[in-house]
Amino acid sequence: MDAQTLKKQLGFRLFPSKLDINLDENKDILYIGIEASSVCDNMQQDSSAFEGWIFCIYAPMQDKIKQVELSWQIPDAKDKNTHYNRFLYRVIKMQQHFNWFSVASDNLQELAAFRNRYKDVKLVLNQPRVAGKQTDLKEKTEAFFERAFMDEKQFYKGIQFDSFNHQLPVGLFMDSVSQNSSIFPGNKGAIDLWGIRKDEFWIFELKFNNSKVGILSEILFYLWIMEDLFFTRKIGYDPSGKSNTIRGLNRVYDLAQAGISKLHGVLLTDKLHPYIDNRVIDFINKTNQESRILLSVQMYKPRITVKLL
Repeated sequence: MDAQTLKKQLGFRLFPSKLDINLDENKDILYIGIEASSVCDNMQQDSSAFEGWIFCIYAPMQDKIKQVELSWQIPDAKDKNTHYNRFLYRVIKMQQHFNWFSVASDNLQELAAFRNRYKDVKLVLNQPRVAGKQTDLKEKTEAFFERAFMDEKQFYKGIQFDSFNHQLPVGLFMDSVSQNSSIFPGNKGAIDLWGIRKDEFWIFELKFNNSKVGILSEILFYLWIMEDLFFTRKIGYDPSGKSNTIRGLNRVYDLAQAGISKLHGVLLTDKLHPYIDNRVIDFINKTNQESRILLSVQMYKPRITVKLL
């Protein structure tokens, strides 16, 4: 089934032009192909957000799809960058978490090389170094609503958090944090909002006036990073994090040492992409092999004082 026919069956208006999508109805396999430029691009772009599109297609067609196979054009060495490293990490995480997900044989060596390159090195996250800047509260932007949610006492379905803050960096580095040791993009990448409730860690991907499918790819990537911080402990902080009180980093550091029981990811948005519905969220939670990770949605109305729905 080609992309055009698949779109009609799903009732979708568009697929990203740089994604090659087709369904083999005899084998019940959904094939997704990605161009070289897209695997080296920001994961917020439609053509790079392969996870989001896979879930949006698979969830409503579970009776016709049993497996997904991802392939991609391997970029030239000069074009490989930290975005490409992050892409490979995301692919590996999809393999680990969803047993229906596979990678084309032509791409397996890329994953093996990535694993070997970093298997015996110390992986560290960067830390906040300056307090967040105050934002003009008259301006409706994501930064505005991020600040507004910082004042909420119970902003997620009545849950009271023990600690709550914003902009937790997720840049990944080899051995120590420096420009030359960067593995993932590290300058601006951060979890919008985060909270600690007993021995649970909660992260929130905030969107305002931005309803792209890529929100799923973003929240999953942040969940995978936090999984490797809290559960597998393949990633850590420099010991200086214990005394770094900027944006509450010391609380995250202490929790990583103690361990957690649950990791929650929340899509906090005023409007979701129409392809992302309850079936998609339920499918992700149901088929994820790591039951301690849970995804949910919290809608809000973007007023001067935010109102949860």
